[in-house]
Amino acid sequence: MRVVLVLPPAIEPVKTPLLAFAYLAAALNARGHETRVVDAAAPYGPAPDDLAEAVMRLEPELIGIHLKTLEVQAAYRSALALRGSTARLVAGGPHATICPDEALQSGFDYVVRGEAETSLADLADALEGRNELGRVAGLSAIDRGLLRHLPQARSADLDELPDPLSALGAFDARAYGPSSSAVPAGLLSSRGCPAACTFCANNVTGRKFRFHSPERVASETRRMVKELSRPAFAFFDDSFAVGAARMQRLCRALESAEGAQWTCTAHPAHLDRDVLLAMQRAGCRGVDIGLESGDAGMLRTIGKGVRSERVLQVLEWAGELGLHTVVNLMVGWPDETEAQLAATLAFIERAAPIAGGFNARGVLVPHPGTEIYERYHQRFGFTEWWLREAPIPYERFPEAWTPGEVARAYASDAALERNFFDHRPRELELMAEVLERKAWHTWRRVAEWIPPDVTVPAAGAR
Repeated sequence: MRVVLVLPPAIEPVKTPLLAFAYLAAALNARGHETRVVDAAAPYGPAPDDLAEAVMRLEPELIGIHLKTLEVQAAYRSALALRGSTARLVAGGPHATICPDEALQSGFDYVVRGEAETSLADLADALEGRNELGRVAGLSAIDRGLLRHLPQARSADLDELPDPLSALGAFDARAYGPSSSAVPAGLLSSRGCPAACTFCANNVTGRKFRFHSPERVASETRRMVKELSRPAFAFFDDSFAVGAARMQRLCRALESAEGAQWTCTAHPAHLDRDVLLAMQRAGCRGVDIGLESGDAGMLRTIGKGVRSERVLQVLEWAGELGLHTVVNLMVGWPDETEAQLAATLAFIERAAPIAGGFNARGVLVPHPGTEIYERYHQRFGFTEWWLREAPIPYERFPEAWTPGEVARAYASDAALERNFFDHRPRELELMAEVLERKAWHTWRRVAEWIPPDVTVPAAGAR
């Protein structure tokens, strides 16, 4: 079967192939299906008005469209434009997993919920008569006028999944730039996150932590470095450093991939000096650390499971080992007070001398499927905001700007104006100050200088 996977237009260009699509293409290819990718989120991908034509030129029999909440309106427009073809439409991805009924009512024939490598290949087999639709795990469809949802399944042994790097031929390298080799920006060593943060849905990979064998990860890493000429990349795991013994085994295996330089995202509770040292010896150069708030009470409320003092200790260990660190902080929590925002500002000043920087933007957006959305959407009146309101107009980061200009954009978060949780003016001012302080501290470290014509505000000055 000819299958075309589609990434709809995105707020910001995606400069490399989507790893999730590489996994899907590899799984489809392994079943004998012909797979191509049309990436309208790539810098040189088809324009929104040209997307349907670009897809139909490939003569697909099954079209899979990736749905993300922030960009779902564009995805539904793409589905509508393709609706007149004879190809079947299937939705997948995080938004489709959480809102399958919505996707089916927006023009899709099927939804594949959760991890879709096996399910999408099973669906393609069924449409060819080699399988039954009733045996496709995670499938949602309208059957004789009724919505039907089959139980979702997740891969127990990740090593059984075909190597995603074997399917890079499904991508059009021209979409990513004249000199692009169409190689993903990173790899996965695990799936699932055992944390229970109230702002994270994680419905695709779930809470159960599963991982590739160290040998499989090291093999893919060596291929990235030697065959694909991408020695610097990221691990896209939701929580990379789970399990101290696992980390020691994984890092020993990764030492065989000479020249690899990688970054990751990790929960600070999983990081101690021994784990960080093993990571550094295995090629790690940077760690993205999630704290989210500098206030102890807020950390308990959102289920973060860590204290700010622990994060400061991790930053010190990482600094001693020469690892670059980024601290993630968010604002705009439901009922967040001036005192709690002041605690986050105070943490920024404590962390700035030892952190490599802070995350861009950071205003909370209540995504469907999260505990925060389910608890507060009726109270604050933002039910299905992704359909009722225009997409959040996040600002792009042009590459030619000066550090001062980039710092301004780094702090500019359009979600602040949405004010999902009806914060008061003074609270909004303090949130803006958090964004500004993160931006200035980050770009002082990254650029190591601030142009003479740019004034850096003193801490707390507004």
